[in-house]
This record gives sequence, C-alpha cells and structure tokens, in this order.
Amino acid sequence: MKPYMFVIKAVPLPTNEDCKDIAGAKVHIWVFADSKENAKVRAMNYIMKLLWEIKDFEYEFEIRQEQIPNLHEDEAVLYRKALQYGIAADFLAHPKVPGNPGDPVIKRLL
Repeated sequence: MKPYMFVIKAVPLPTNEDCKDIAGAKVHIWVFADSKENAKVRAMNYIMKLLWEIKDFEYEFEIRQEQIPNLHEDEAVLYRKALQYGIAADFLAHPKVPGNPGDPVIKRLL
C-alpha cells in the first residue's frame, strides 16, 4: 500500500445538517491504497459518505517516502492518521456569510 494525498473542492449537500453555515471546503485527504485509481475512489466515497458533493480535484499526489519527513505539521498529522486507519481528511471550509479576508478558515470535526 502506498500513500496518496488529494486536495478536493467540495460543497455540503443540503441534507448535511452539520454544515448549514458552510459554503464549501477544500478537503485534504490522505489514503493508503494499492493504486492511485483505488485511492481516488476511496477518497470520493469517504467524502460523499459525509454528505459532501465533490466539485473538483485540485491536486493529486503519490507521496514518496523521502517526502514524509518534510510534510507540513497538519499534513503530517493526517498522514499518521491515514497510516493507522487507511484514510484521513481535514475539511478546510469557508462560511456562507462572507467575513473579513483575514478570517481563518473553519476547521471542525465532522
């Protein structure tokens, strides 16, 4: 199994009661799989199971072992979770009501 990382643009489905205030998100998702195609399918299923609609794949990476020590701290945490569970994601969301340009993104557990 190899690690794959995707950045996916997604929007919450109208039935997603936990995200009524969210307009959309960039989903950083790590998947361990035997191929990029299988990893992509697992990532899509995971996101859709959480009641999000995928709009676009922004980035698709097959991660090499030598890259792991240089990961940003947040990505390293996701990598370790995916290593343990096979898949892990952060939804970096933006609200429906616009705020100030410097406002942080919304990050919550789903």
